[in-house]
Amino acid sequence: MSEASPLPDDVERLKVIATYLQLELERVHRAIARADQREREAARQAAACAAPPPAWTVQMNVGADPRPVAVHHGECTVGQPRVRPISRRAAIEALTSGVEACALCRPDRELQID
Repeated sequence: MSEASPLPDDVERLKVIATYLQLELERVHRAIARADQREREAARQAAACAAPPPAWTVQMNVGADPRPVAVHHGECTVGQPRVRPISRRAAIEALTSGVEACALCRPDRELQID
């Protein structure tokens, strides 16, 4: 089986090629490290600029007449993407008017609603 690019037969030239390849590989590793650092910094900046989740959300039903069906903590993922941010007061009003509390995140406990 023949190789794609022939290499020289003498040891000295093979050592030169090996040295060159080692230097190139080190250069590639340094470029990878710089790119990783840039990506980590960009992710850190994006996280710093991201808006915090709302404290409370209300899940709406799917029908033509959107009605609230459950109240959630802002970070709860149940009901996504049919949730809308609401204030603490609106969460309390919804829970006291019969809207269910999420069985997973239990906002009624934190809001102290029985």
